[in-house]
Amino acid sequence: MNRLDKNLLIYLPTSVIPIAGSTIYSIISINKIRDFMEALPYIFLGLPASLLTSAILTFEYFKQFIYVVLLIVVLAPFISSFAISRTYENVEVIPNEYYIEITLKVPISYSQFSDPNALFEKIFNKALKKMKNPYYYYKLRSLGNCSNLKVEVHEDRIVLRKRCGDTIVEINLSNKDEAYMKVSISY
Repeated sequence: MNRLDKNLLIYLPTSVIPIAGSTIYSIISINKIRDFMEALPYIFLGLPASLLTSAILTFEYFKQFIYVVLLIVVLAPFISSFAISRTYENVEVIPNEYYIEITLKVPISYSQFSDPNALFEKIFNKALKKMKNPYYYYKLRSLGNCSNLKVEVHEDRIVLRKRCGDTIVEINLSNKDEAYMKVSISY
């Protein structure tokens, strides 16, 4: 399991706010992480405190609405996080005369990686989750066992490149929050 980001755990006390706390914390988490599956541990961390404070407040003042409020407290963070994460989905397919080019932006904090192979695998697997087209998904899934990783270091970016027959995967790392992945598949 991955370690939790300490910068996001600082915002955990916001989940104590009755009724809206878990939603606020989940929105903060999803805006930082930008991936729904990776934000789930943070959402589950914020739920107990929010449920407790919401139950106490609702039981004290609005006893007849306790089930409705608790249902809202549980469901709202998941719905809002999922909706916000969909705005970060950005797969673009560009057909050309000779090849198909797929570009993706993958949110990742790569400062924790020292091995370029592990970084490539992490970004590649994250991007693979975003593939909806089964042809591209299975074509890229088989790419993990191909040629060695080539690393180019430039002044302002790092390029990780892997080739497998007629398919080329290129990952450009230019800032600390996002990786740009380009896949070229020949016809």
